[in-house]
Amino acid sequence: MASIDLFTTDNLLRYISEWDPREPAHTKGGYMDGEIKIPNVEGKLRMEIQTYPAEDVDKLVANVHPCLLHVVRIGKGKREQELEPVPTYYHWKQVFEIEDGIVKIINRKSELDVEKDGFTPRPVPEIDEITKVDGNSIVLGRKRGQLNLILLQPKQQARAKQTEATVTKVLADRLQKGKEKIEMYEQFFKKKNAKNLKRVRLRVDFYKENGTHCGYSISPQTIVDTGNKEIGSMDFYDATPHKSCIRGGRKIIMVSEYNLAKDVSPIFEVYDDFGEPRPELDQFLSQPTDFNRRNQTIIFITPPQPRLHEITENLNNWTIKLLAKRKGDGYKSNKMFNFRYIDHEFNSCPFCDYKVDSDELVKIEAGIEGPKPRQKKRIMTCTPVVCTEKRQRIQSTDEQSCGSSETSSYLKSSPAYSMSSSYEMPVNTPDSGIDIPFNGYNSDGGYTSNSDLEYTTTLTQEDLNNLSAMTEQAKFVVVEEDAQFPKAYVTGAQFQNMNQPLVQNVGVRSMMEIPSLNFESHWGPEELTGTAEDLIENIDVDQLLITMDIHEDICTPQPAEISNIGSSFFTAPSVAPANAFMTQKDPWMSQGTMPFIKQGPVLLQQRIQSDSTIQSDNAKPTEEEDVLRTASEVCKRKQGKSKKDKTHIDQKQTERKQKPVPESLFIEDLPLLTMIFMALIIIFKLIGEATVEMPQFAVIASSMATAIFMIFMKNKFFT
Repeated sequence: MASIDLFTTDNLLRYISEWDPREPAHTKGGYMDGEIKIPNVEGKLRMEIQTYPAEDVDKLVANVHPCLLHVVRIGKGKREQELEPVPTYYHWKQVFEIEDGIVKIINRKSELDVEKDGFTPRPVPEIDEITKVDGNSIVLGRKRGQLNLILLQPKQQARAKQTEATVTKVLADRLQKGKEKIEMYEQFFKKKNAKNLKRVRLRVDFYKENGTHCGYSISPQTIVDTGNKEIGSMDFYDATPHKSCIRGGRKIIMVSEYNLAKDVSPIFEVYDDFGEPRPELDQFLSQPTDFNRRNQTIIFITPPQPRLHEITENLNNWTIKLLAKRKGDGYKSNKMFNFRYIDHEFNSCPFCDYKVDSDELVKIEAGIEGPKPRQKKRIMTCTPVVCTEKRQRIQSTDEQSCGSSETSSYLKSSPAYSMSSSYEMPVNTPDSGIDIPFNGYNSDGGYTSNSDLEYTTTLTQEDLNNLSAMTEQAKFVVVEEDAQFPKAYVTGAQFQNMNQPLVQNVGVRSMMEIPSLNFESHWGPEELTGTAEDLIENIDVDQLLITMDIHEDICTPQPAEISNIGSSFFTAPSVAPANAFMTQKDPWMSQGTMPFIKQGPVLLQQRIQSDSTIQSDNAKPTEEEDVLRTASEVCKRKQGKSKKDKTHIDQKQTERKQKPVPESLFIEDLPLLTMIFMALIIIFKLIGEATVEMPQFAVIASSMATAIFMIFMKNKFFT
């Protein structure tokens, strides 16, 4: 009597593209294990194996299933896929011939059985031997010599390519009905009924040689697709924590290995000492009702358990297991976790009183709302970073020498800003450059619109009049009409003491030509229409530069101090003597009309001993100038000599670096060495044949040694 029994009841169903015999390395597993018993009939038998639906499906599709069958050809250690036809929509049935104990398959080829060029047919035989009858049965399995049978699932019409097998095509081939009937049957394998596609049985039919049906069998076992979340595998990775107070209220998290169906829920079960479930005692357990289920996670709050003592009354040693249960098919997860409820102690419960998990109220979070029209579900929080803090710009030495906003407007690239904390230096300190008594500090309070800084020198009105008399010939121009002179006063005696170092230096005082006229007419808010005359144009600049470039180690003249004249000069950081005259932003070196810039104390070297406006014929050099000039010439000679020595050393180093490194001569001499070696072998061999026969290794060694010696002598004496 015919029968079929399957030992495998769960398999991961694959798509046709995952087992395509035209592609290499497309073996995914999923072989069915079982046994087929053939009827006791003499002669040739015809066997047909086809897919069959599960028992609980609708009666309309009780005899139809769209899954496909594929016979894999396992050879010696590898798959012989060139013998397999490409699975297509009519392979829901496989046909075999049984004769003299040999089972052969009748292959059905299609237009897909061509090579990658699209024209050459694949070498798939029409009939081929696959296995043998063992006794009265055919063994299904994964080994060579067995019937290697697998299940393949077709795609839905919307997802498949034009040449791929679909559920619609398979049903149309099986039913041989119109399109409307096919669509009706198709609804039993789509959407909410998609699990019918994932459950398959097998049916086997036997026919005699004359076509008489002689038996059939349907497998009592149903093969389930383990990849389906509604009827497939459900394994959990971990659950934490495993303990709660008897009053409940602790948050538990369970993590699954795969996606969870919508009807999965956590449950508690009672087990005895032997690990056997005691379902009659589960009635005393309160099951979790407050839980949230995500794709692979279950979060729930432990319920209170007021009837645990009743379990103890019925069973002495028992444990609680935490697991998950799927409501649709009643399947329970294989992995279970030991769970324990502890008694609640008043004012000393670790969960209720000490709050070991959280200080906040334990609750299940609502999570992200589902998508709505014109509202995204997945959003990214991105807060742009806007820098509103302004960094204070550090002024250079030249910019600090510019106190007027008009001058800064064309010397600075960034907008002008107010310096709330101005640089102030006491005038009686050594760093100030002003060696006069100080009577106190009075800020102008922003009286002058051109001022960005505050002033630290105080003058009286009488001293201001004296200053105007001394500075008539200065001819500095104030561009803005609203430029105000700050209220800074000192006494006349203090000002005379302040300018004593200047009086001692006759050359500098004559160069500045400070007159004794009205001060307000030159330094007040009125604009001068005359063109400023450059009074320093007749200075011997070359001689001045030579004197200023004297090396500091040899020439260290004592500086002469020029005190701050009124509030026209602001106290600025000390500037090198050379920079004080050579900077492009210094008004002393400018040409034509130039806005006056408040300048800090200037230190001049005593090497300027005479007025540069006097003709060089009338000015006689002093002894100190002769000494300075001599020292300057000595410095120049030493510097020139050191430069020449350095240049000579650099040239030698450059020549040493540029000297070509000789290349290795071994590669160049290799052809010559080979020729000499071969010639010597021939010579020594002829000598050995003519005189005494030499061993072969001795001839080779002698030839090589002689050739190397000759190359060595050539390189040493002839190159």
